[in-house]
Amino acid sequence: MTELNSTPEAFRAVVRSLEGARFRPEVTLSRITPPRGLAPHAISFAAEVGHARHGDTAPADAAPAREAPASGRFVVLYDESCPQPWQGPFRIVSWFRSRMDTEMGRDDLLTDVSWSWLTDTLEEHGARFTAEGGTASRTVERHYGSLADRVDVARVEVRASWTPVPLGGAPHWAPTHVRAWADVLCAAAGLPPQHEGAACV
Repeated sequence: MTELNSTPEAFRAVVRSLEGARFRPEVTLSRITPPRGLAPHAISFAAEVGHARHGDTAPADAAPAREAPASGRFVVLYDESCPQPWQGPFRIVSWFRSRMDTEMGRDDLLTDVSWSWLTDTLEEHGARFTAEGGTASRTVERHYGSLADRVDVARVEVRASWTPVPLGGAPHWAPTHVRAWADVLCAAAGLPPQHEGAACV
């Protein structure tokens, strides 16, 4: 963890604002150790959406491991030198993975749709950004032999990074970005849109 008393005030403000962010109750967000070597300062969170998607059922003999409908990581990096690719001192790095209906998982357009979940939701929340980039992938897992009676499993994964653009005179930008990202996980998990709810634990 980055020690607040040894970091610039700009980054300390981000930490304070992120730790006070509020989310809808289906989302569980927890602070974790950030990745090393990406920037002089970083803060990182793990998130899960724990509410099962509507109609998402599995047979009693399905694989015992219970996977969250959607999960991911959200990291804010800070480098006062403003690395040229970032176009600013801050950079957000994230990924999320979600289970999908198998028919949807076979759709070639799923990767385009999942990327648009991210960019469209950021824009809808007023989370301004630039220099965005990333990848989207989809997989369909089929079972054979003694496992042939288990249902197929489809997943989509999006890895993305972008540079936040602060709004002049607006509240701190960081909660807007993390709340938008959390709503992306909810959309990927099949939850309907909802106004902000209670705080996460």
